[in-house]
Amino acid sequence: MTFPELSEHRAIEFTPAQLADAMNVCFEGYVMTFTLDAAAFERRFRSEGLDTISSVILKSGDAFAAICLIARQGWTSRVAAMAIAPSFRRQGVGQRLMNKVIDEARSRGDKHMVLEVIEQNPPAIALYEGVGMCKTRRLAGYRREPSVGLAADLVRIDPSAVIRAQAAECPSDLPWDFKAETLTLKVGFLKGFSLGDEAFALISDPPGQRVIIWTLFTRKGSRRSGHGRKLVEALAALYPDRALVTSVTLPDDYCPEFLTALGFAEVSISQFEMALEL
Repeated sequence: MTFPELSEHRAIEFTPAQLADAMNVCFEGYVMTFTLDAAAFERRFRSEGLDTISSVILKSGDAFAAICLIARQGWTSRVAAMAIAPSFRRQGVGQRLMNKVIDEARSRGDKHMVLEVIEQNPPAIALYEGVGMCKTRRLAGYRREPSVGLAADLVRIDPSAVIRAQAAECPSDLPWDFKAETLTLKVGFLKGFSLGDEAFALISDPPGQRVIIWTLFTRKGSRRSGHGRKLVEALAALYPDRALVTSVTLPDDYCPEFLTALGFAEVSISQFEMALEL
Protein backbone atom coordinates (compact mmCIF):
# COMPACT_ATOMS: atom_id res chain seq x y z
CA MET A 1 0.00 0.00 0.00
CA THR A 2 1.81 3.13 -1.23
CA PHE A 3 0.99 6.81 -1.64
CA PRO A 4 2.65 7.92 -4.90
CA GLU A 5 1.59 11.55 -4.52
CA LEU A 6 2.66 11.74 -0.87
CA SER A 7 5.84 10.97 1.05
CA GLU A 8 5.57 8.43 3.84
CA HIS A 9 7.25 8.93 7.21
CA ARG A 10 7.23 7.42 10.70
CA ALA A 11 6.48 9.36 13.86
CA ILE A 12 9.95 8.55 15.21
CA GLU A 13 11.36 10.96 12.60
CA PHE A 14 9.66 13.98 14.21
CA THR A 15 9.93 15.91 17.44
CA PRO A 16 6.93 16.11 19.81
CA ALA A 17 6.41 19.71 18.68
CA GLN A 18 6.29 18.64 15.02
CA LEU A 19 3.89 15.79 15.82
CA ALA A 20 1.65 18.20 17.71
CA ASP A 21 1.71 20.49 14.67
CA ALA A 22 0.80 17.55 12.42
CA MET A 23 -2.16 16.76 14.69
CA ASN A 24 -3.35 20.37 14.63
CA VAL A 25 -3.13 20.54 10.83
CA CYS A 26 -4.79 17.20 10.12
CA PHE A 27 -7.59 17.66 12.67
CA GLU A 28 -8.56 21.11 11.36
CA GLY A 29 -12.36 21.32 11.11
CA TYR A 30 -12.81 18.16 13.19
CA VAL A 31 -16.04 17.55 15.09
CA MET A 32 -14.22 18.63 18.27
CA THR A 33 -11.85 21.60 18.30
CA PHE A 34 -8.54 21.17 20.07
CA THR A 35 -4.98 22.43 19.87
CA LEU A 36 -1.95 20.50 21.08
CA ASP A 37 1.53 21.69 21.97
CA ALA A 38 4.56 19.45 22.49
CA ALA A 39 3.92 18.91 26.21
CA ALA A 40 0.25 18.04 25.69
CA PHE A 41 1.16 15.63 22.90
CA GLU A 42 3.72 13.86 25.08
CA ARG A 43 1.41 13.63 28.07
CA ARG A 44 -1.46 12.20 26.09
CA PHE A 45 0.07 9.82 23.58
CA ARG A 46 3.17 8.53 25.38
CA SER A 47 0.86 7.55 28.23
CA GLU A 48 -1.34 5.61 25.81
CA GLY A 49 1.49 3.37 24.62
CA LEU A 50 2.43 5.21 21.41
CA ASP A 51 4.59 3.18 19.02
CA THR A 52 6.46 5.82 17.02
CA ILE A 53 7.86 3.25 14.57
CA SER A 54 4.41 1.89 13.63
CA SER A 55 2.79 5.35 13.47
CA VAL A 56 2.54 6.78 9.94
CA ILE A 57 2.78 10.41 8.83
CA LEU A 58 2.08 11.46 5.23
CA LYS A 59 3.38 14.70 3.77
CA SER A 60 2.94 16.63 0.53
CA GLY A 61 6.21 18.47 0.14
CA ASP A 62 6.70 20.21 3.48
CA ALA A 63 2.99 20.12 4.39
CA PHE A 64 1.40 17.49 6.63
CA ALA A 65 -1.28 15.54 4.74
CA ALA A 66 -2.32 12.76 7.14
CA ILE A 67 -1.45 11.17 10.46
CA CYS A 68 -2.19 7.77 11.98
CA LEU A 69 -0.81 7.20 15.47
CA ILE A 70 -0.58 3.58 16.62
CA ALA A 71 -0.44 2.48 20.25
CA ARG A 72 0.34 -1.12 21.19
CA GLN A 73 -0.20 -3.53 24.07
CA GLY A 74 0.80 -7.14 23.58
CA TRP A 75 -0.85 -8.47 20.43
CA THR A 76 -3.28 -5.54 20.18
CA SER A 77 -2.75 -2.40 18.11
CA ARG A 78 -4.89 0.66 18.65
CA VAL A 79 -5.46 3.60 16.33
CA ALA A 80 -4.84 6.32 18.91
CA ALA A 81 -5.50 9.13 16.40
CA MET A 82 -6.16 9.27 12.68
CA ALA A 83 -6.91 12.34 10.58
CA ILE A 84 -6.52 13.75 7.08
CA ALA A 85 -5.69 17.39 6.40
CA PRO A 86 -8.64 19.26 4.79
CA SER A 87 -7.15 19.55 1.28
CA PHE A 88 -6.55 15.78 1.11
CA ARG A 89 -9.95 14.59 2.34
CA ARG A 90 -12.43 12.67 0.19
CA GLN A 91 -9.62 11.35 -2.02
CA GLY A 92 -9.32 7.84 -0.55
CA VAL A 93 -6.26 8.69 1.56
CA GLY A 94 -7.96 7.67 4.80
CA GLN A 95 -8.95 4.23 3.52
CA ARG A 96 -5.49 3.56 2.09
CA LEU A 97 -3.84 4.69 5.31
CA MET A 98 -6.08 2.46 7.43
CA ASN A 99 -5.47 -0.54 5.16
CA LYS A 100 -1.74 0.11 5.45
CA VAL A 101 -1.64 0.10 9.26
CA ILE A 102 -3.92 -2.97 9.35
CA ASP A 103 -1.62 -4.85 6.95
CA GLU A 104 1.42 -3.87 9.02
CA ALA A 105 -0.26 -5.02 12.24
CA ARG A 106 -0.92 -8.41 10.67
CA SER A 107 2.68 -8.60 9.44
CA ARG A 108 4.10 -8.10 12.92
CA GLY A 109 1.80 -10.77 14.37
CA ASP A 110 -0.82 -8.66 16.12
CA LYS A 111 -4.20 -10.32 16.61
CA HIS A 112 -6.49 -7.34 17.18
CA MET A 113 -6.92 -3.76 15.97
CA VAL A 114 -9.08 -1.42 18.08
CA LEU A 115 -10.00 2.24 18.12
CA GLU A 116 -12.54 4.71 19.46
CA VAL A 117 -14.52 6.98 17.17
CA ILE A 118 -16.86 9.81 18.11
CA GLU A 119 -20.47 8.72 17.67
CA GLN A 120 -21.36 12.14 16.25
CA ASN A 121 -18.88 11.68 13.37
CA PRO A 122 -20.66 9.46 10.78
CA PRO A 123 -18.01 9.87 8.02
CA ALA A 124 -15.29 8.49 10.31
CA ILE A 125 -17.51 5.59 11.37
CA ALA A 126 -18.19 4.78 7.70
CA LEU A 127 -14.45 4.87 6.95
CA TYR A 128 -13.65 2.37 9.70
CA GLU A 129 -16.55 0.11 8.79
CA GLY A 130 -15.31 0.23 5.19
CA VAL A 131 -12.02 -1.42 6.20
CA GLY A 132 -13.81 -4.14 8.17
CA MET A 133 -13.99 -2.75 11.69
CA CYS A 134 -17.13 -3.39 13.75
CA LYS A 135 -18.69 -1.53 16.66
CA THR A 136 -18.25 -3.42 19.92
CA ARG A 137 -19.77 -1.05 22.49
CA ARG A 138 -20.78 2.53 23.10
CA LEU A 139 -18.59 4.65 25.35
CA ALA A 140 -19.71 7.65 27.37
CA GLY A 141 -18.26 10.35 29.58
CA TYR A 142 -19.75 11.77 32.76
CA ARG A 143 -19.49 15.04 34.64
CA ARG A 144 -20.48 16.18 38.11
CA GLU A 145 -20.54 19.92 38.58
CA PRO A 146 -18.58 21.45 41.50
CA SER A 147 -20.17 20.62 44.84
CA VAL A 148 -19.26 20.65 48.51
CA GLY A 149 -19.12 16.88 48.98
CA LEU A 150 -18.69 15.11 52.30
CA ALA A 151 -15.19 14.79 53.75
CA ALA A 152 -13.85 11.37 54.74
CA ASP A 153 -10.52 9.88 55.76
CA LEU A 154 -8.95 9.67 52.32
CA VAL A 155 -5.38 8.43 52.30
CA ARG A 156 -2.91 9.29 49.51
CA ILE A 157 -1.22 6.11 48.30
CA ASP A 158 1.14 5.15 45.52
CA PRO A 159 -0.77 5.18 42.21
CA SER A 160 0.95 1.91 41.32
CA ALA A 161 -0.68 0.28 44.35
CA VAL A 162 -4.10 1.34 43.07
CA ILE A 163 -3.32 -0.09 39.65
CA ARG A 164 -2.27 -3.43 41.17
CA ALA A 165 -5.48 -3.54 43.19
CA GLN A 166 -7.54 -2.73 40.09
CA ALA A 167 -5.92 -5.60 38.18
CA ALA A 168 -6.99 -7.97 40.96
CA GLU A 169 -10.45 -6.58 41.66
CA CYS A 170 -11.85 -5.37 38.30
CA PRO A 171 -12.73 -6.88 34.90
CA SER A 172 -9.90 -7.12 32.38
CA ASP A 173 -11.98 -6.13 29.33
CA LEU A 174 -12.00 -2.41 30.12
CA PRO A 175 -11.47 0.11 27.30
CA TRP A 176 -7.91 1.14 26.53
CA ASP A 177 -7.89 4.28 28.71
CA PHE A 178 -8.87 2.34 31.83
CA LYS A 179 -6.74 -0.77 31.42
CA ALA A 180 -4.11 -1.34 34.09
CA GLU A 181 -1.45 -1.47 31.35
CA THR A 182 -2.40 2.04 30.18
CA LEU A 183 -2.75 3.49 33.66
CA THR A 184 0.76 2.27 34.47
CA LEU A 185 2.06 4.63 31.77
CA LYS A 186 0.16 7.55 33.33
CA VAL A 187 1.51 7.22 36.89
CA GLY A 188 3.72 10.27 36.52
CA PHE A 189 0.70 12.58 36.67
CA LEU A 190 -1.81 10.49 38.65
CA LYS A 191 -2.75 10.69 42.32
CA GLY A 192 -3.88 7.58 44.17
CA PHE A 193 -6.40 7.50 47.02
CA SER A 194 -7.70 4.82 49.35
CA LEU A 195 -10.71 4.91 51.64
CA GLY A 196 -10.23 2.42 54.45
CA ASP A 197 -8.39 0.07 52.09
CA GLU A 198 -11.82 -0.80 50.68
CA ALA A 199 -12.33 1.74 47.89
CA PHE A 200 -9.73 3.24 45.56
CA ALA A 201 -9.40 6.02 43.01
CA LEU A 202 -6.88 7.39 40.57
CA ILE A 203 -7.27 10.99 39.50
CA SER A 204 -5.41 13.71 37.69
CA ASP A 205 -5.89 17.34 38.65
CA PRO A 206 -4.28 19.48 35.94
CA PRO A 207 -4.62 23.26 36.20
CA GLY A 208 -8.16 24.27 35.33
CA GLN A 209 -11.68 23.51 36.39
CA ARG A 210 -11.75 19.70 36.21
CA VAL A 211 -10.57 16.69 38.14
CA ILE A 212 -10.38 13.62 35.92
CA ILE A 213 -11.27 10.26 37.49
CA TRP A 214 -9.30 7.49 35.77
CA THR A 215 -10.42 4.63 37.95
CA LEU A 216 -12.72 4.21 40.92
CA PHE A 217 -13.60 0.84 42.41
CA THR A 218 -14.35 -1.07 45.60
CA ARG A 219 -12.93 -4.42 46.61
CA LYS A 220 -15.18 -7.31 45.59
CA GLY A 221 -16.06 -8.26 49.15
CA SER A 222 -17.02 -4.71 50.11
CA ARG A 223 -19.29 -3.70 47.25
CA ARG A 224 -22.82 -2.37 47.77
CA SER A 225 -21.80 -1.06 51.19
CA GLY A 226 -21.55 2.62 50.31
CA HIS A 227 -17.76 2.78 50.03
CA GLY A 228 -17.82 3.99 46.43
CA ARG A 229 -20.31 6.75 47.24
CA LYS A 230 -18.21 7.89 50.20
CA LEU A 231 -15.11 7.98 48.03
CA VAL A 232 -16.76 10.16 45.36
CA GLU A 233 -18.12 12.53 48.00
CA ALA A 234 -14.67 12.72 49.60
CA LEU A 235 -13.11 13.65 46.26
CA ALA A 236 -15.76 16.33 45.79
CA ALA A 237 -14.94 17.67 49.27
CA LEU A 238 -11.24 17.69 48.42
CA TYR A 239 -11.90 19.69 45.22
CA PRO A 240 -15.06 21.69 45.98
CA ASP A 241 -14.44 24.22 43.21
CA ARG A 242 -13.87 21.71 40.42
CA ALA A 243 -16.07 19.43 38.36
CA LEU A 244 -15.43 15.70 38.60
CA VAL A 245 -15.28 14.10 35.13
CA THR A 246 -14.44 10.82 33.45
CA SER A 247 -12.88 10.48 30.01
CA VAL A 248 -15.36 9.69 27.24
CA THR A 249 -14.33 6.03 27.21
CA LEU A 250 -16.50 4.46 29.91
CA PRO A 251 -18.82 1.69 28.62
CA ASP A 252 -22.31 3.16 28.81
CA ASP A 253 -23.65 0.07 30.61
CA TYR A 254 -20.83 -0.10 33.17
CA CYS A 255 -22.22 1.92 36.09
CA PRO A 256 -24.68 4.59 34.90
CA GLU A 257 -27.07 4.19 37.84
CA PHE A 258 -24.23 4.62 40.35
CA LEU A 259 -22.97 7.75 38.62
CA THR A 260 -26.43 9.25 38.14
CA ALA A 261 -27.27 8.72 41.81
CA LEU A 262 -24.12 10.66 42.70
CA GLY A 263 -25.03 13.66 40.56
CA PHE A 264 -23.09 12.83 37.40
CA ALA A 265 -24.65 13.48 33.99
CA GLU A 266 -23.59 12.02 30.65
CA VAL A 267 -21.78 14.58 28.48
CA SER A 268 -22.96 15.41 24.96
CA ILE A 269 -20.08 13.70 23.12
CA SER A 270 -19.95 9.89 23.05
CA GLN A 271 -17.89 7.27 21.23
CA PHE A 272 -18.04 3.82 19.75
CA GLU A 273 -15.30 1.32 20.44
CA MET A 274 -14.56 -0.57 17.23
CA ALA A 275 -12.47 -3.70 16.66
CA LEU A 276 -11.08 -5.89 13.92
CA GLU A 277 -9.77 -9.41 14.35
CA LEU A 278 -6.59 -9.62 12.28
